[in-house]
Amino acid sequence: MSINPDPITSEVVRNAYNAIADDMSAMIARSAYSPILYEAHDYGIALFDRQARLLGQYAGLPLFTGGLDAGLRATIERYGLDGMRPGDVFTVNDSYITGGHLNDVDTIGVIADEEEVLGFIAVRAHWADIGTAEPGFPVNSRNIFQEGVRWGPTRIMEGGEWVRDVIDLLCLNSRVPKTLMGDLKAQIAAIRLGAERMKWLKGRFGQDMLEACATQIFSATEAKFRGFIRSIPDGIYTAEGTSDNDGVTDEPVVSKVTVTIAGDHMTVDTHGSAAQRPGNLNTGYANTVSAVRLALALLMPEREPDINDGSFRAMDVIAESGSIYAAEAPAPCMRPHPVMLLIDLIIKALSDVLPEHVAAGLPGDSWNIFLIGKDPKTGQGFTSGEALDGGWGASARGDGPSAIIHSAAGDFRNMPVETLEYRTPVIIRRLELGKDSGGDGEYRGGQNVVKEYEALADMGVTLHFDRSTTPEWGLFGGQDGAAPKVTVYNADKPEGFVINKVEQLQLRPGDRFVAETGGGGGYGDPAKRTAEARAADIADGISSVAA
Repeated sequence: MSINPDPITSEVVRNAYNAIADDMSAMIARSAYSPILYEAHDYGIALFDRQARLLGQYAGLPLFTGGLDAGLRATIERYGLDGMRPGDVFTVNDSYITGGHLNDVDTIGVIADEEEVLGFIAVRAHWADIGTAEPGFPVNSRNIFQEGVRWGPTRIMEGGEWVRDVIDLLCLNSRVPKTLMGDLKAQIAAIRLGAERMKWLKGRFGQDMLEACATQIFSATEAKFRGFIRSIPDGIYTAEGTSDNDGVTDEPVVSKVTVTIAGDHMTVDTHGSAAQRPGNLNTGYANTVSAVRLALALLMPEREPDINDGSFRAMDVIAESGSIYAAEAPAPCMRPHPVMLLIDLIIKALSDVLPEHVAAGLPGDSWNIFLIGKDPKTGQGFTSGEALDGGWGASARGDGPSAIIHSAAGDFRNMPVETLEYRTPVIIRRLELGKDSGGDGEYRGGQNVVKEYEALADMGVTLHFDRSTTPEWGLFGGQDGAAPKVTVYNADKPEGFVINKVEQLQLRPGDRFVAETGGGGGYGDPAKRTAEARAADIADGISSVAA
C-alpha cells in the first residue's frame, strides 16, 4: 500500500533533517581542535538517503554542501551498499572527485541497522595540514603532488573501530597529527550524533513514511525551482571575467559562462574558459557543479530556499575536460578562485532579465592570509589561516551589506582578533571598514574591510588576494567597488610596497602589512542617489566629503 503523507508531516520531517545538521554543526564547533573549524566554521554537513539524494543540510558553507554528493557517490561505487555496515566511516579528498582542494576532507558515515543501509551523513572539513610542500596554504604549487596527501574513497573506521594503518598513514604525513586527529574525531562525533537522530526519526515515523515524505519534499522543491526558471525569458545569456593570475604566471585567467534558459530548464556551460593552468586556480568538476547550484539558489526569490535533491533537477552543468573548471591530473587545485567568479558571472549574465533578483559584484575571493613560523616564547611552531570579509553588491532592494564573507562561504566566520593574537606572535593594529570602498550608485555597494597586522617575531606571511584587475562590478550604471590589495611596510623603511599573492614573505619584528579587501559593486545611476542618503554616507563614515 502506497503512503501519502499529509503536508504537516512532510514539513516536520523536512525541518527535522536540517535541525539534525544544525546540531551536528554545534558538535563540531565545540569539539574541534583547529580555529579554522571552531571559530570560522570551515565545514559543510549534509544528510543523504541510501540513493545519495540530499535530504537536508547545515547551511554553513554552501560550496561544500553543494558538492558532497560527488564524494559519497564515488564511495558507494567503490564499496557498494553490501560492503557497508553500522559504524563504518569513509574519507575522500581527491580534488578530481570532490572538487575541493586536498585540505578539504569529506568524512562519510553510514546510517544502518542490522538489516540494511538507511542513509549517509557527509561532513567536509578543512584539515590544518595534510603534508603540503610548504606549511599552510601554498600559493605557488605547480602540481597536485605538492598540495599534500591525496586519496580516493577510503575506509577509516570499520564497525566503530579505527583502521589503524590508514590513521597512521595520515598522521605521519601531517605536521600537526594531534590537531588532525582532534578535528577528525570532531567530525566523527558529529556523524554519530546525526546517525542517532536519524535512527530516532525512523523509529518515530517508520522508514516507509520517511521515504514517502522525501519523495513529496523533492517533488515540491523541484516544482518551485522549475517555476522560477520558467519565469526567466527563454534565451542564451553570457558573461566573461578574469582572475588576476594563477600564482605561477602573470597571465590573466579567463572565465566565460553561457546560461541557456529553455522553458523550465537551465543549462550552464563554461566552454571558452581557460585551459587548466600551471598555477593552482584549477578546480574539479564537482566544485563547478556546486558553484552553479549556489548561483541558482542565490537567484531564487525566497530568502531561504529549500535545498534538497529536488532543488537542482532542472539544471545541467557543462565544463570542458582539462579546463580550469574540470581539471585533470596532475593540475594543482589548491586555490580554486574561479568558482567564486563563476557564481558572480552567472548572476551578471542574467541581470538584464532578472533586475529585481540580482546583486552587483559580490565578494568574489576568499582573501586568504596565513602566518607561519615559530613562537620564540613557547618554541612551538604556528600556522594561522583566515579568510577576510568584503563588501556585498548593492541591489534593487538597497545598499549592499558591509564586511560579508565571500559568496561561496555562507556561515563562514572571521577569525576573532583575540584568538589570532593568542595563538600567534602578532598584534592587530586596525580592523575597520574602508571609506569610499563601496561602488557608487543609486544604491551603494557594501564597504570592504581594512586589517593591519604587526609581526612581533620572525614569520612568513602567505597571501592570496584576487580580483584586483577585475573588481566587484557595478550594474545598471553603478560603479565598481574598490579593488583589494595588501601593502607591506618594513620596520626600517617608511615606504610600503603592494603584493597580493606571495608564498611566505619573510617578516621581521616590527614589520607591518595592511590588508584591504574588495568593496561591493554599486547598483543604478549614481545621480539617482538621494541627497539624504549621501548626507548619511558622510555622517556614517562610509564616504568622504571629497568623494
